[in-house]
Amino acid sequence: MKRITALLHAHRMSDIVHALEAAGERRLSVVQARGLLQAASAREQDYSVELGERVTQEIQLDVFCEDERVDTIIALIRQHGRTGQVNAGWIFTSSIDDVLLIDRADVPA
Repeated sequence: MKRITALLHAHRMSDIVHALEAAGERRLSVVQARGLLQAASAREQDYSVELGERVTQEIQLDVFCEDERVDTIIALIRQHGRTGQVNAGWIFTSSIDDVLLIDRADVPA
């Protein structure tokens, strides 16, 4: 199993999530983040006192999938994450060692 993590512009997330869902992917997490990705517009930026510079409102998307689905999912994220900029985000992949179901206590494992 793999974890695909993408740092993306927030305004692209709706299209990305809909495309992933249409492809049958539902094991995902979306987290609001702030980072140094080049802003697509001034509305995406604000000043971070903690970092001492301007930061961009980003989304961290994590998709957990079977190994054979990685290329398809990356292609969907790249296709729907484009903003017209040279760099619209980053995609990282990593291996998952264990997958454990959190189940109901009254059902035997």
